[in-house]
Amino acid sequence: MDFSGPDAADFAEVTALNQAFLARLRAPGAAGANLRRLLPANLHAVVAALRDLQVERLASSPFLLLSLRERDSAYWQQLAGKHASPDLFAAANENSDGITVAALSFLWHLARRNRYAVRLVSGADNDWCSVMSSNTLFTLLRRASRRPDLLRPRLAGNGAFWSKLLGPGLDSNPGVRRAAHTTCLQTLLTGRPAPMQQPRAAARRSQPPLYRSRPVRRPG
Repeated sequence: MDFSGPDAADFAEVTALNQAFLARLRAPGAAGANLRRLLPANLHAVVAALRDLQVERLASSPFLLLSLRERDSAYWQQLAGKHASPDLFAAANENSDGITVAALSFLWHLARRNRYAVRLVSGADNDWCSVMSSNTLFTLLRRASRRPDLLRPRLAGNGAFWSKLLGPGLDSNPGVRRAAHTTCLQTLLTGRPAPMQQPRAAARRSQPPLYRSRPVRRPG
């Protein structure tokens, strides 16, 4: 297992994906509303009112703010498992979500190169990376195009997580922002037991290259 973290190019991809996702999340109309409704109700208006500068600040988080349901093993067993439902092999939707395609492609390539980096940017476990490695990208994209419920906010039901991102995570002070983002990263990595084989402590010790401030200690 490679324990090196994501490199600068990986973080650039994360930032670009975050910007695209946040633009969708705050967008008026059904596309944005369908994603915002997955977040706690008290944050819907806050997300919809995000300004461009705030989107830029929040997009710099060292992990993906979007989720492809990487921890939902039942969902992925149905989508990409050996006994996937036959309808998932139907022709792909020509209007498939570009953000989903880009995110899935990024994580597929990263899982084949550095599974530990996948964990750091998405919280995905080793089993999910194995699903990526055991399927071709074409197969995964084709099946994913049939699933409009695949893309969602990261830890959508965690109000404290998103309140941190939408509060100090938007602060004009870079140090305050970095501290908030790092705390949320720790929540992503340690929020629940992970089935990966590497020690959890290794995940806590690993700091993204762009984050030079001292790690924030997790509450409790």
